[in-house]
Amino acid sequence: MHKPRLLVVDDEPYICEILVEILWDNDYHIESAYSGNETIKKFSEGLFDLVLLDIGMPVMGGLEVLKRLISLDPNVAVIMVTAQRDIETVVEAIKMGAEDYILKPFDDINVIRVSVKKALKLKAVKDENRYLKDQLKRKSTIHPIIGNSLQIQELIRMVRKVAPLNTTVMIIGETGTGKELIAHAIHQYSDRSDKKFISINCGGLPETLLESTLFGYEKGAFTGAYKRTKGVFEEAEGGTLFLDEIAETSPALQVRFLRVLQEKIFQRVGGTENINSNVRIISATNKDILKEVEAGRFREDLLYRLNVITLSIPPLRERPDDIPLLVKWFIKKYAAVHNKNVSGIENNALECMQKYAWLGNVRELENVVERAVALSESPLITDADLPNTIVADRNGISSKQRVKSFSEAKTDFEKTYLLNILKKHNWNISKAARDANIPRQNLYQKMKKYNISRP
Repeated sequence: MHKPRLLVVDDEPYICEILVEILWDNDYHIESAYSGNETIKKFSEGLFDLVLLDIGMPVMGGLEVLKRLISLDPNVAVIMVTAQRDIETVVEAIKMGAEDYILKPFDDINVIRVSVKKALKLKAVKDENRYLKDQLKRKSTIHPIIGNSLQIQELIRMVRKVAPLNTTVMIIGETGTGKELIAHAIHQYSDRSDKKFISINCGGLPETLLESTLFGYEKGAFTGAYKRTKGVFEEAEGGTLFLDEIAETSPALQVRFLRVLQEKIFQRVGGTENINSNVRIISATNKDILKEVEAGRFREDLLYRLNVITLSIPPLRERPDDIPLLVKWFIKKYAAVHNKNVSGIENNALECMQKYAWLGNVRELENVVERAVALSESPLITDADLPNTIVADRNGISSKQRVKSFSEAKTDFEKTYLLNILKKHNWNISKAARDANIPRQNLYQKMKKYNISRP
């Protein structure tokens, strides 16, 4: 259970002592500061839920301290402590973002206790609302698990079966098959569904940035670390943490993961304090993880900890009967997004899509449907709205394509896929890499390899 952290601020130490004594029996962690500069220093080094801040301090007044606290953490909760004559200043503080105020001298200690409890409760509600809004935005971009094929129905059955368990899960599947979608479904069906679900792409960040993102960092841990900051292991406390592309992590990070899984504790970057961890880990990879272990690139003991349960997602080419359902879903989605009067697809076009290989899986299918909806000039998508690679031959792969080796065909697809996704994001490399679910540096390398450059 998280113990609320309070920072009591007044230039008169005895006032701080009185407030600490009043609040001490309410199961809070309380620290004191006696000047504006000390307040800023302690706040930047700690993670405080609430600050009780005196307005009339010398050198750096309460309003200036409040302004700096908000710049460090826009979501900070602050109660102003003031004398009767400072009411006009209190009004200004409330306008700046303070939650409440209490008057000196402290005639009724219950008023103080109630004010603190109310401010902490309001902060918790605001934090939860921000999270729920983020989740709603996120859910609007995520489609449900769609498919009537035996493979998908079995996968859905397994998701529901493993969700209530508190074990780790590893999801195996090619790029674009929907690994994060499955991870989120496990979270939604679990007892942790009322807590946070946080997703991190381990292959999309440099090692040092990934480490600080995961575990947080102390003030001064590295250049630019101006205050103590939580990592996603703390942010996801009680919830689920999804680690995509887990096979891309370095040996050093794998050791840290192993410790969290074994001992349920970790330390922030640059810190020595052991922090308890209560998160469910779901990981994913598009690699043959056993080959990674054999090659010495992934720790075998970590694999055993991560894959207590393994779920495999079949590629789209192995379940063509699911394509009509997926196409229908994406048409409805992107007709609304682009405000187009498109409601379906002609049989010839759908037949072409069912016979296509879909090396990019559901993500590639979604991109193709979005393009077709955007270009369509009729209520039904026709084969004229589809890329030439898909309609080259209604009987399957064209005769010209048949003479190509697998490597050549893969190269052609990869180049076309990268061009399409770069154009979709107006050549924004970061967005394109995130959408393609590959590290940005890998995208640069592939652009160089295929001589792809912005026109």
